[in-house]
Amino acid sequence: MEEKILEVKDLVVQFNTERGSIKAVNGVNFDVYKGKSIGIVGESGSGKSVSALAIMGLIPNPPGQVIGGDIVYRGDSLLKYSSLQMRKIRGNKIAMIFQEPMTSLNPVYTIGNQIEEVVALHRPELNSKERTNRAIEMLKLVGIPSPEKRVDEYPHQLSGGMRQRVMIAIALACEPDILIADEPTTALDVTIQAQILELMKRLQKEMGMGIILITHDLGVVAETCDHVSVMYCGQIVESADVQTLFKSPKHPYTRGLLGSIPSFDSTASTKKERLQTIEGMVPSLFNLPKGCNFQDRCQHATEACKGVKGDPVLKDLGQQHFVACFNPVQA
Repeated sequence: MEEKILEVKDLVVQFNTERGSIKAVNGVNFDVYKGKSIGIVGESGSGKSVSALAIMGLIPNPPGQVIGGDIVYRGDSLLKYSSLQMRKIRGNKIAMIFQEPMTSLNPVYTIGNQIEEVVALHRPELNSKERTNRAIEMLKLVGIPSPEKRVDEYPHQLSGGMRQRVMIAIALACEPDILIADEPTTALDVTIQAQILELMKRLQKEMGMGIILITHDLGVVAETCDHVSVMYCGQIVESADVQTLFKSPKHPYTRGLLGSIPSFDSTASTKKERLQTIEGMVPSLFNLPKGCNFQDRCQHATEACKGVKGDPVLKDLGQQHFVACFNPVQA
């Protein structure tokens, strides 16, 4: 039986602004299992990164605050932890890779210093030489050549792909249970992107950690994830295992996202065709429509979608395929 290591239950994150309060995350649920990957997909502003920051205990307060739900790690509620307790969890049991390594790495410290800092915080029993050896070991693990030399170099001396590998090395230095990767391949070229994803899959297999992959790229999800949840306006609108979701998407938004992916099918017509697009704009969180948040962009919208039956909620269509839609797309 699969080992569940993290449960996010009905999570609600609110931000208070001069214009009023908004719920950037509103009732989100998902689980993370040992050795498995879950992809959180959606457009910018859908609440993906805020969900991750809530798990890490990094929501800035003010203006943000978790006002509902729970985050349970191995049976304990992280929301009840003190800031000191969260510091012991963060980077040690749950680690995070941010999307832009050049702003995440400190430019005035060597690569080795920055890996050793994490090790010193969570493994105080190690002496200076052991910490340095650990840093070299981690650089070697993530495939950086000449790690004994690189450990004394600074971030600006490395390429974008190498810096992202360093970020992974820092995140994995204490062998965490869970790795949260927030757009880990953004701004990298396709070849380096493939290398980073392959590296994450290999390390996951070796270390048995659960991965939460946050991305807007469904191609990345198809390559790396076991399960996927699609977010829109702070809510999960569809959730299923990767094969089911790609083969039979039920929410019009999910179908729109999949339809906008370029096809390289050699049997397809050579005639130039426009990519599908999702018409319209994401509604403002300050002025969400009554009923389904996607109604103004949806070709299948009916009166039921406009709040006559309330808001759509996730329903199980069978085989753990959940969708929040009054008119699921039929295959």
